[in-house]
Amino acid sequence: MQLAVSAVGRDRPGIVAAVTGVLVAHGADIADAQMGVLSGRFTMMLIVDASDDLDEGVFLGDLLEIGRDLGMDVVSANRIDPLHRVGTPDPTHVVTVSGTDHPGIVHAVAHQLARHGAGITDLQTRRIGDEDEEPLHAMMLEVVLPPDVQPRTLDAALQAIAGERELDIELRPVPED
Repeated sequence: MQLAVSAVGRDRPGIVAAVTGVLVAHGADIADAQMGVLSGRFTMMLIVDASDDLDEGVFLGDLLEIGRDLGMDVVSANRIDPLHRVGTPDPTHVVTVSGTDHPGIVHAVAHQLARHGAGITDLQTRRIGDEDEEPLHAMMLEVVLPPDVQPRTLDAALQAIAGERELDIELRPVPED
């Protein structure tokens, strides 16, 4: 069986070691993971392979105990329906966005990608600077363009957003190697 395990809390040393210790104790293995620090909060999302005889109640109880010990805000583990398991396609393009921060940047870019049938496989965004200065917005997305979408068509739509919102947006193919 597969489980989605997530945890969010104040960043501190030992979170990964503690959570993965619970996995090891229950014979579970990480199939896929993404972790990072967002505004001082450590965030973790894991897809975990576990045996079908895993006692999910005990497993979750152990995760929750570790979460309490670490002062985590959120800890969860949910079974993934085997009918909904899908592989992640390899990204075909990278989109980079930079400019003065303002509300709606992520939505505007994501909306154009969706309109063109492009899937987002990874998105990272960061506000650079403090409130006393004009903060900058930096974003990087890995996307999968459908075979029937011409990159220049998507790029034209993204450049329209760039002009409207005074941003620099670049669409480039992922290198083959």
